[in-house]
Amino acid sequence: MKKIIITTALLISTLSFAQKDELKTIRKILEKDSYSEYDMESFYSSANSLQSYTSDEGVKLYAKYFKNLHPFLNLYTKGKTATLEEQMRLFKPEYIKDFITFSDETIAYEEKIGKNVFASDIKLKKDQLKQKLKVYAFALNDAKKFNEGALAFYNLYAIDPKNNGKSLQNAAILAVQGQDYKLSEKLYEEFYNSEYFQNGTVYLAVNKTTGIEEDLEDKETQKKYIALGLYEKPRDKKVKETKAEIIKLLSILYSQNGDIVKAKKMYAEARELSPDDEELKNGEFSIYYNEGFALLANETKLVDEINANVANKKKYDELIAARVQMFKNSIPSFEKAYSIIPTDENTKNILKTAYEVTGQIEKAKGIQ
Repeated sequence: MKKIIITTALLISTLSFAQKDELKTIRKILEKDSYSEYDMESFYSSANSLQSYTSDEGVKLYAKYFKNLHPFLNLYTKGKTATLEEQMRLFKPEYIKDFITFSDETIAYEEKIGKNVFASDIKLKKDQLKQKLKVYAFALNDAKKFNEGALAFYNLYAIDPKNNGKSLQNAAILAVQGQDYKLSEKLYEEFYNSEYFQNGTVYLAVNKTTGIEEDLEDKETQKKYIALGLYEKPRDKKVKETKAEIIKLLSILYSQNGDIVKAKKMYAEARELSPDDEELKNGEFSIYYNEGFALLANETKLVDEINANVANKKKYDELIAARVQMFKNSIPSFEKAYSIIPTDENTKNILKTAYEVTGQIEKAKGIQ
């Protein structure tokens, strides 16, 4: 690990005697090649004290930096012995969010004062954290901890959205595999609207051993493996070429999650891109058929009431009118379902009945 040398020139005028001692403690710990449990406790305690003693903006930011490093250093001390569960505890989404927020604040502060005290070190820590998170995320995937893996990949994306769009896509894929469809919807929406989706490129080549085309992460890796003779038939593909596939997934997710308005809109767009896709056709059909069927949910009860009020003309007429209106309301949904799959017998029978009940006899005759 790169040793961290604390530059105190900018801090010394604002630090009390106690703060100097705490800063010395932090510096001594950071300069070590490894850290004991006692070191970690002293480090965290000193960072907390340093943060609480001062009102100076810079000192508070640096103190928060030390405090944020604590979980990271703790994991670093465990090295390869760190279990997946220990990594999951340390790399919680809240920690990653705080780490990113604080890192950006500190770098912005140093740019404002024209000094590079910790900005370079913070960028190094970001790179180290990205590498650890990448290993961690793939380990969760291998362990089939799909939902945890989705969050890990999302955290990896959040650290560097500009250069790490692939991790957002991985997060969405794992959320689907983990059957967390609400999270899947959120992640695929974000992926669909991301810079990576609009302008990203996938670098593909065929593995000579398996004969399978694989995503090789970046252009450099693609060139390297081709040069080594491990892969062949390289090709580059724009991420947005998968638009039809992503819209299809969003259509299914919106439907699964009960967001019918969004589902209708997305299915229409998906069907336009892939008009012969049977899964899309069946999915859109189901939305409209179920919608129409739901509007007729009280039909049996209403018929029973009508039959029970034959002698009460006023009530009878009211109930007949209510039944006519109920079928009238269902017609647009069944018409749409019929236009998608005109061979479905249930749809034909219900739509024909709806036309007859509402007095549209010619339309009813047209249903064959």
